[in-house]
Amino acid sequence: MDRQRTLLVFAAAAFCGLCATASATHVPGAPINDDYLQSLRLNEPGQRLERKDTLGDRRDASNASVQPDLFNPPSSGGPAEPTQCQGVSYGRTIWYDFYPDVSGLARIRASGYDTVISVVPFNRSTGQPNLGALLCSNASSSTTEEFLVRVRRRGSYSIQLGGVADAGGSLEFLFDFLADTDGDGVLDDVDRCKRLDGPERRSGCPPRLKGEVTLRARPTAGGIALVGLKVSATSGSRVVVRCSRGCRRQVKRARRIVGFPRLRGRRLPAGSKLVVRVTKRGAIGAYTSYTIRSGNFKKVERCTNPGSSRPRKRCG
Repeated sequence: MDRQRTLLVFAAAAFCGLCATASATHVPGAPINDDYLQSLRLNEPGQRLERKDTLGDRRDASNASVQPDLFNPPSSGGPAEPTQCQGVSYGRTIWYDFYPDVSGLARIRASGYDTVISVVPFNRSTGQPNLGALLCSNASSSTTEEFLVRVRRRGSYSIQLGGVADAGGSLEFLFDFLADTDGDGVLDDVDRCKRLDGPERRSGCPPRLKGEVTLRARPTAGGIALVGLKVSATSGSRVVVRCSRGCRRQVKRARRIVGFPRLRGRRLPAGSKLVVRVTKRGAIGAYTSYTIRSGNFKKVERCTNPGSSRPRKRCG
């Protein structure tokens, strides 16, 4: 079922009132978003949900109704509108929709009279609400209510606001979206790795592996001869040494310091490269390369994002 919507577009704490034309509801004098299928959109599906500014609206819900069938009008066959939240009865409901483009936290506020705030996921194709996953709150008996709800990327959600004991009147609605782009539970404003899922709750970053490489060599007329190579690496990580010419690939599991005695005496010609990678699943890896020159070498240190082999100057 195609849900017809009206778009809300406004800056922080500014109220637009009726922002666009919508079809009339079945109750005379009812607000424009009285019915479930006529709820107001905070953003369009696939578009970025506002992060910086507070979205807000003010409605007179004195003549708002409760629908025995959420699909009527204009159709039928929907479930009855919810009117109970943890033993609290409410009515005179109005509706809003939003579509998170990333995961995050929705902060929903209503003020004017004692209100129940509910958040209901719905199927975007059919319009069918998932009432079994409905979350609701009436934490305060005052005229102001606040509800924080975690939402998922690419989800579809309806917000239902209703007056406790059928209360109605002028109702102020405020909405803030606190993004969690990588979905790791750490919000973007404190997440140092916004696009990497990390278990470190303070930084929001994956663990970073140690990979300090010590290379000893003596100069030769056409390059260098290896004397020794040691890697100080995070225990349990995988250490791989590869040469473009002059040595075979070697792989070892780290136990703090890893040695590669079989490299001793190997001659690496100028123009060749020796690369050391330290990796572990779900961690930021270490990458060290040596470009061989005649009698010398150039060392470069980089990092690699989890699951990627591409060396970067910055990871996270």
